[in-house]
This record gives sequence, structure tokens and C-alpha cells, in this order.
Amino acid sequence: MDKIAQTLFKAEYNKLVKKDKHALAALEDELMKLFQEFWMRTDIPSVRRRVRSLDGLPLNPSPDTHYLTVFGVRGVVRYPLTSGEKIYKIPVFSFNMNDWKDHWTTLYLIVGKKTVTLVDSGTHLSEKSLEEGLEVVRVFYGESVHIEDIDNVILTHAHFDHFGGLHYLLPRSKAKLWVHEWDVKTIEDFPKEKSQGREQILRFLKQAGMPAKRISDFMEMHGSSKETFPGYPVTHPFKDGDRIVENYQVIHTPGHCPGLSCIRVGDVMFLGDQVLNDVSPHQFPKIYTSGSGLQNYFNSLIKISSHSETIRVGLPSHYGDIPSIESRAMEIMSEHNQRIADIMKDLDQPKSLYQVSDDYYRFRRGRELRGYDNLLAQEEIGAHLEFMIESMGIVKVTNPEALGKNSEEVVFYQKSI
Repeated sequence: MDKIAQTLFKAEYNKLVKKDKHALAALEDELMKLFQEFWMRTDIPSVRRRVRSLDGLPLNPSPDTHYLTVFGVRGVVRYPLTSGEKIYKIPVFSFNMNDWKDHWTTLYLIVGKKTVTLVDSGTHLSEKSLEEGLEVVRVFYGESVHIEDIDNVILTHAHFDHFGGLHYLLPRSKAKLWVHEWDVKTIEDFPKEKSQGREQILRFLKQAGMPAKRISDFMEMHGSSKETFPGYPVTHPFKDGDRIVENYQVIHTPGHCPGLSCIRVGDVMFLGDQVLNDVSPHQFPKIYTSGSGLQNYFNSLIKISSHSETIRVGLPSHYGDIPSIESRAMEIMSEHNQRIADIMKDLDQPKSLYQVSDDYYRFRRGRELRGYDNLLAQEEIGAHLEFMIESMGIVKVTNPEALGKNSEEVVFYQKSI
């Protein structure tokens, strides 16, 4: 989430929760600094229109006001369901990224007929923003829910920005913990799983041909924020098709993560990272993350599309709501097919994964990869090359001996058609 959106969140919170009559005066000063610094990245007229709408709201507006149904208060939006439940979208801070934006994860609070359930937990850095979001739910929306009142935590999948906040939630509540059976080991035996994962990532990067200094930097960076997560027992593992909590439906959609599951509640679908607006969810090669891989992800896009015809809205873990899950799923598949075609254009000669990634992002996308993005690029392009070899047969490894189980030799790829 960019810094302008975060600044607007703060102004909404100060005006509508803290009842600060001067909240927008402080907002103007902050926005001017951000406009001057990031004017090339900002739709300033759109931001100005939003500020004028916020300024026009009384201190105690109806939650059904158009502004609040679109933007919410500090991003907290209410979704009443015809089946009786109420859902609250709660964006939480996950970790710092750069001077322009930070990583946020959207959690969802389900106030059911008998229970209170939180979908996902954020990271170890989400505590403050989660408590702030729950304060909005209580003060503005009148829903008396504290951490201690949460009966269930459902994890859509075992990525740290979705489960890292358990260290704060579970000791403060008696919540049952629900996750797909394929992700149970990651949650319960996290220190061991993280150690094994680091070994796989290290071998993957060496085989990719990444320079040694860059590998060293990434391995130091990777996992540094996860050192203190101890692992927690999963009280309620689930599988595809199960009905959990108050008859919520589980739809297992592996690919982005082995255990990733979408959860249907009434006519709403919680999507996790399966289908996102604006971006295609990150892909990992199954070579080091079993249950991942682009073929699994494509299969899951078709599967979730077949379950979406009667869904009013899809609620993802990042970015905006998705009014048509199937339409967005088909767009994502098209984006991946275009990426495959672009990769093929640069494979006349044998290249390492590191070279293929650099060519693709530098020349095809016009992006200079920096920091953690470089690791993500290797994983993303690696997943595509794996798919192009195994499922399409249009790329080959020119030195197959380098794919040995314990090999750290650089692997080279070339088109085979």
C-alpha cells in the first residue's frame, strides 16, 4: 500500500474514530509533501476528490454513506450478508518495503450467528494496525469485538504475512486454529520447515546462476523477520470440500501455496492470494515448494471459477474487491500466457535462470530489479520455465546433469521448438 493511501487511512481514523475536527488540516500538510516527492506516481486529482468527499462527511456519518461503502474508515469496510453474518475488512501493516509503499495484508472479521472468526493474522508487525482496525469496528460500527472475543482463526495459507500474527492472537484468545492439512507442518514445525526451506532456496539460487554476493545478501535477508516464530498447534486441520466453523465451505486451490484454500461464506468468497486485482499472485516453482507450480495454479484458477457463479463479491488478501472472480481469473491466465511468449522470445541461446529473469524484467518490462524483488523474480520466472518444460514441452535444459538432487551447478535453458 502506498504512503498516500496510508496517510488517508490515518485522516479517516482521526476524524471518524477519534473525532478530531482538525484531522483534515493535518492531512493537507502531509499530502503536499507526498505530492511533491511522488508526483510522477500519483493520481493527484483522484486523491483530491477523495479528500473533498471525506471533508464533506459529518463526524458521525451513516455507515451506509457512499464514501464509507467504498473506502471504509481506515480501510475497514462492512459487508452485511443476506445469510445473517457481518464481515469486516481490516487491512493490517505487514512489513516495510521502500520509501513509496509498504506491504499490507487484508484480514477479515466474520461476526457469525454463534461465533467470531478472523481470516488470516498478518505478521509479527501487525499488532498495532489490527488493534486499530478492531477499534474502528467497535467505535464506528458498534460491534463489540476485542481480540479476546475471537473464537476461530482461519488461515487461507501458510505464508508469513498471513500467519505471522498468530504469536499475538493465540495467547490473547482461546481461538481454534484452522488451516488446510497440506500447510499444517509449516505452522506447527515452523523453525524446522524454515531451516529446510533455506537449504532449498540456497540451492535454487545457485542453480539459477545468481552472483555469490547477491545470494549472500538474500540469504541474510530471507527469514530475518521470522526468527522468533515458534510454531503453533493446528487444532482443526481441514481439507477440500469440508464445512467448517458455521458451515463455511472450503475450496482447496494449490499453486501459489500448497495449502491455499478459498473460503465461502454465504455469497462471499475469501480468496487469500488465489485471485488478486491489479497483479498476478506470485508463483513459486514446485522444485522447492511442493504443491506449488504454475500448472497447479492454472488448475486452481479453473476450479475457483467453477465455484464463483453465485458469488456476489470476492474478497482477496491484497488490493481491491473482485466483483467477478471468473473474469479476473481468466485475465490472470492470459497475463501468464503473455509472459510465457515473452520468455520464449529470448531463449534462442542457452541462458541461466538469472539471465532469463534479467532479460525479461529489464527489456520486456522496463524494470530494474532491486532488493527482495530480485529473489521474487527468480522464483516467478523459474515457475514459468518449469511449466514450459514439463507441461508444454517448449523449453529444454541443455545440461540436465545439473538438475541432480544435490547439484549446485548452474542450469541453462533454451527453447526446444
